[in-house]
Amino acid sequence: MTLNPFLCSRAPMATLALLCIVSGCDGTVEPSPRDSGNIVIIDPPPICVPTGTTTRYRVTTLHIPTPDEATANAVVGHNVDGVGDTCGVPDYDGGVDNSLIDLAAALPALAPDDPIDLQTEIDNALSCAADADPAECTRLDLIVSVQTGSGCVVVNVLDGDDEVLAGPFTGTLGSDGTVRGRVSALALAIPYQGDGGSVNINLEVTNVILTANLDATSLSDIVLGGSLERAAFEATIMDLLQLLGDGIAFEDIQAILENLYDVQIGGTCSALSVGLTGSATLAAAP
Repeated sequence: MTLNPFLCSRAPMATLALLCIVSGCDGTVEPSPRDSGNIVIIDPPPICVPTGTTTRYRVTTLHIPTPDEATANAVVGHNVDGVGDTCGVPDYDGGVDNSLIDLAAALPALAPDDPIDLQTEIDNALSCAADADPAECTRLDLIVSVQTGSGCVVVNVLDGDDEVLAGPFTGTLGSDGTVRGRVSALALAIPYQGDGGSVNINLEVTNVILTANLDATSLSDIVLGGSLERAAFEATIMDLLQLLGDGIAFEDIQAILENLYDVQIGGTCSALSVGLTGSATLAAAP
């Protein structure tokens, strides 16, 4: 397919840090992949028997990487589909898929006087006080609950009401604290503050890969990768535009999306890859 000019400016980045692909020295073996069309499914690791208490971490930063960061060889995501370039959209070095970079960079230009800035909305929601005026902001709570076992972890991702957004799922735990896990889906609801109040951007991220460094007080170097299936994602965008009423037509965004679907499902280019980085700090028990 023909690429938009901003896609052609993608620059390679260095191979992903080894923390994203290695297990610890304790005998834990990374699950082996099996092919399912153009989506690589990772068989779950052996059952994890937790030996530690549950520790909860609240996500304090969640970052959409930028084109400049990719150019500077920053870590910007994971190899979501297990293949190289496909659908006419180039991967970053190491086969990393992240079309969200280009989407987030392109959206502000659609309405320069009132730009759609996804990163600003995420930052505002994460920093919003629990008792804030809803006219000012809506708080986003993402809680990562972790139990450790011998070379493994059991993970749940929860919202502020302890509703499960993903999991429970098991992952590997290296002796250096490196965590790696996969889960079929993660439900994210990003508050977007419009003139009439807050609306949620509901994102169902599928084929999720999560890596991080775990210690007693934080989760650092979080890298989350996955994909947004076309039909559900476009329905979310259409609903959001109707609620915002900013005069942006869906066709304006659709023209951008057409060149960003880079993950195949059933042989068609029908999902958009996502990559986010972040960090989390120790949270109080409920």
